[in-house]
Amino acid sequence: MNNEEEFLYNNILSSSSSSSAHQQIQASSTRKKRKLNGQQRDEATVREKNRMLKLNKAYHQLRLVLPVENKCKLSRIETLRTAVNYIYVLNQLLGVDTN
Repeated sequence: MNNEEEFLYNNILSSSSSSSAHQQIQASSTRKKRKLNGQQRDEATVREKNRMLKLNKAYHQLRLVLPVENKCKLSRIETLRTAVNYIYVLNQLLGVDTN
């Protein structure tokens, strides 16, 4: 950290009224990334793969219940936007106040 960065860092910390904010900034800047051994890395990879499979299955199930005109696969963001709009329309049909 050069002198200018240190000056800015100290001014930000001194303007903060909370000492916990100072501790959080210090902890986040000094925290080291945890290193995994080979077995731990393999286990983490399997967990991540299972997480993504569950997430993809959930998106697939959501796409099945959405009323879409074109039958091409929607992207994740398109799926979520379509679901939000569909819920909004259903609420309007039921006369439910969403506020």
